Amino acid sequence: MGRHGHLHERHPHHRRARLFWRVYLNGLLLLLLVAVGLAAVGWASGGGSPPGRPERTAELAARLFEADLSDPARLKAALVRAQETFGVDVTAWGPEGVMASNVEPPIPSLSAQDQRRLAGGAIRVRGRHWTFAAALARPESYLVVRSAWRPFAWEKAAAFAGAVLLAVALASIPLAHAIARPIERLTRAARQLGAGDLTARAGGPGRGEVGELSRAFDEMAERLERQVKAERELLANVSHELRTPLSRIRVALELAAQGDHEASRRYLGEIDADLGELERLLEDVLTAARLQAGQGAELPLHPEPLAAEELVRRAAERFRAAWPGRALEVRSEGALPELRADPALLRRALDNLLDNARKYSEAPAPVVLAARADGGALLLEVRDQGIGIDAADMPRLFTPFFRTDRSRARGTGGVGLGLLLARRIVEAHGGSVAVESAPGQGTTVRLRIPAAGSEAGGAG
Repeated sequence: MGRHGHLHERHPHHRRARLFWRVYLNGLLLLLLVAVGLAAVGWASGGGSPPGRPERTAELAARLFEADLSDPARLKAALVRAQETFGVDVTAWGPEGVMASNVEPPIPSLSAQDQRRLAGGAIRVRGRHWTFAAALARPESYLVVRSAWRPFAWEKAAAFAGAVLLAVALASIPLAHAIARPIERLTRAARQLGAGDLTARAGGPGRGEVGELSRAFDEMAERLERQVKAERELLANVSHELRTPLSRIRVALELAAQGDHEASRRYLGEIDADLGELERLLEDVLTAARLQAGQGAELPLHPEPLAAEELVRRAAERFRAAWPGRALEVRSEGALPELRADPALLRRALDNLLDNARKYSEAPAPVVLAARADGGALLLEVRDQGIGIDAADMPRLFTPFFRTDRSRARGTGGVGLGLLLARRIVEAHGGSVAVESAPGQGTTVRLRIPAAGSEAGGAG
């Protein structure tokens, strides 16, 4: 098993090496193709033969210059004109050597074998590029004609191209690494994430499309990590919330089974409260699950006329009945507007906020519920004087199942869904939620709900 694991560890390195070499060799191949193309262009432009048939050109040159063989000066001038007009280098050879030439050094003389071949007409000189010869009327004399376009210097060109390719190959190594490295990091992070490592990130300040892909991957991994952690936290919180009431119910049943009815009856009030807490817990979890499953869709509403005074009054009554030992101050300023809203959902949102304020503050500090009209909307505020919220936790307030470390340490209970549900419900009515808090100074949650007849409220 260790051997297989060792082999598995080497595979990513092999894949990274293959990726680097594919990028690197593809770049070199492109450079090689460019070099071949440039060589072909150079060959075509620098090593081409003169126009027409070269053998015919050599014969015509020989006939043209025969009249000037007796006058070296005239022959020299004629050869110069030939170079300027026809683009050829010409050297006339005789028994004593060079008779005339328009190029320095003169074109080399022919071998004895090539001179014998001249008897049959103009020839191409073997071993030379685009060099031809034709016999002159004077015995043992001949004309050697060569293209003025010099033969392509293949050896020098090959050496130069090789040096350029070597330099580019060395300089391309960092470029190939720069291209391959972000892809390697992204591939490695994707495999780690797929294997269950939620902390895997591609990282790196990549640019362009690959950098954007890496950042999108990291954002996705971050969301996935938060979601998985939230689900784990939900299981832990739900387990914690269920443990206490179930333990009390078990004790009451055991006492009843032993015949201690009086003790059992004493537990009935606590059991009733525990069952209420369990019911609210299950409702919150189920509602959050529905919201998560339908995220992006509109929350279904059943709107009907609703008096804001009635909404506030009943919320206060429910709170005082459930928690008679906690003080609740209700502050209403002026006439409150009429709403067209879903009463059950708004009741749920307001109850969650009041319950949060109770959990995160202690008696005798009161919980405050304030209501007033605000520019065609109902403004509700739930304030407490509790532990407050750290600035670092503020961005995560509306994350499902999130609770601050302080609240968890204090054993306040709940699964961290109250604010999320309140915001989704208020936003479904066209309203908004704002939170103000500071550690040790309490928290204020402000709901703004459009009144009936307003643009947002009418849309609901």
